Formats: sequence, structure tokens, C-alpha cells
Amino acid sequence: MKKWLSLLVACIAFSMCPAYARDLNVVFIPKARDQDFWTFMRQGVERAAREDGHVELTWRGPAHNDDIDSQIQILRIYSRPDVDAIIIASTDRARLVGPVKQAVALGIKVVVVDSALDGSAHTNFVGTNNYAAGKLAAERLSTLLNGQGRVAVLRTIPGSGSTDDRANGFLDYLKKSAPQLAVVADEYGGGTRGKAARSAAALLEKFPAVDGIFAVNESTTDGMLRALRQAGLAGKKKFVGFDTTDFLLEGLRKQEIHGLVVQDPRQMGYLSMKAAVAAARGAAIKTPLILTDAVMVTRENQQAPEIQALLIP
Repeated sequence: MKKWLSLLVACIAFSMCPAYARDLNVVFIPKARDQDFWTFMRQGVERAAREDGHVELTWRGPAHNDDIDSQIQILRIYSRPDVDAIIIASTDRARLVGPVKQAVALGIKVVVVDSALDGSAHTNFVGTNNYAAGKLAAERLSTLLNGQGRVAVLRTIPGSGSTDDRANGFLDYLKKSAPQLAVVADEYGGGTRGKAARSAAALLEKFPAVDGIFAVNESTTDGMLRALRQAGLAGKKKFVGFDTTDFLLEGLRKQEIHGLVVQDPRQMGYLSMKAAVAAARGAAIKTPLILTDAVMVTRENQQAPEIQALLIP
């Protein structure tokens, strides 16, 4: 007992305590506050923080995922000496490069999650293999259409690395494996449900004969479903979307949506916090690229226990 007390006194007096005994200040900056996706991710982030026991977590993001300026401002606010690590889901893969470099110059470790960032200032990228997920969506839509017909793609905002990777994977699959599917529209719909719904309505009016649709994320899938219902076309067009909410799962059950590509944001959040903590404590970066899988959820498989685990916040 005396030996232990002596070691403790020495630890405190001479700063001999291991680095992990000090609480780390970690800031998480999501793309938005208006999507269920981030609720899932926060659960994983908080689980990793609890397991560590020495993490003070700050969670702050813009209201909508097209508000790039607000995300940059938030990043700059938390780029200060008392912050050990920042985890950010970048709204724009190019415009965030400079502000991230500024944070790193202050000694802050930056981990990028969900949506890729250009440059190499960050220590890790943790996200879905979005290109492969886009190919998964294309395979599903091609099967539904028997490899023939006219297809539209509804993206979210330019510069979003994750969603553009999905769209590119989708288009590349069609070009190689389903050349009889003609892409008649490939458009950006905006970063909110409302903007996406208006863009989707305009797309359907412009291309009324489209046979199949792919929407690249939660807000565009939501907006497209609303536009299809408003136009009386829900269930009449083959529709594959991305991510999950109660509203989208209702569409799946009603066969208005014919497939949802679902990620594992809990695992992404968990791994991003683990990476941020390791980097802040000076651990060697062994796996700078950490990819998680996505699955295709259909009306037929959505009740499977492994699928349900991904669908319920």
C-alpha cells in the first residue's frame, strides 16, 4: 500500500502519469442535425467515449448538410489549444481542407468520418465503402428493371465526397454491367428534405417516362418519395434509395421504395472515436483508411435480426 501511494505521489508531482489518465477534449462536427443518420452515429461515438472513460465529448454541427459555411465556422471555433481531437464529417471535400490544416497546425488531431476529405492533414478516414455501396444500388435497380429502361440519379450537393462516390459507383456499374439502362438524368437536389422534394418533383415533371430512380442519401430519398406520392407515381417507378428513417421504411413496406442501401453509422461513429483517441494519445497510425460495409434492405429481408439492428436508433 505504501509503495502504491509513493508511486501516486510521484505521478502527480512529476507528471509521470500515463497520458491516458488525462481526460481528452474531443469535438464531433456532423454534417447536420436534421437526419436520423447522425442519431445512429452519435450512439456509436458515445459508446466509445464511455468505454474509454477519459473523454469529454462536444457534439456540434450545422442545421443542414448544405450549410458548408456554418460547418467551417464551427470547425474554426473549436480549433483551439484546449481541444485534443476533432472528428468531422466534411460537407465539402475541398473547402474543408484549409480549415482542417489550420486545426492540425495547432496540434489537434483530426479524423474524418462518413464523407471523404481531400488532402492528407487528417490522421484517419472512417466511412462506408461508398463506391461499392453505389454499385450495390445499381445492381438492385438493374435487377428490378431486367437490365433495360431509363434511369435517373438524384444527388444531394456538389462536393459531398460520400454521396458523389455512391453516384459514381452506381453509374460505373450500369456502364459496365447494364449498358441497356440509359441514364437520362443525373442532378443535384439540395441538402435538405424540402429542397430535395422540390428538385425531385421537377425531375419527374421533366422526365415523366423514367423507369428507375436512385437517390444517394437520406434527404434525397425522403424528397423523392414525397415527390412520387404527390405525382401519384409512388410504387409505379422502381426506386432505390439510401439510409433509413421511419418514413422511408414505411415506403419500403408499401413497395413505394424497392430497396434501401443501409450503412452502419453506429460502427462508423464508434471507430472514429477510437481513432481520434488513439491519435490524440500519440499512437502510431496503422490503418489510416477504415471502411465499413453497407447492405441492401428490401421488403423481404427487413425483419431479419441483423437488418433490424441497423434500422432501429
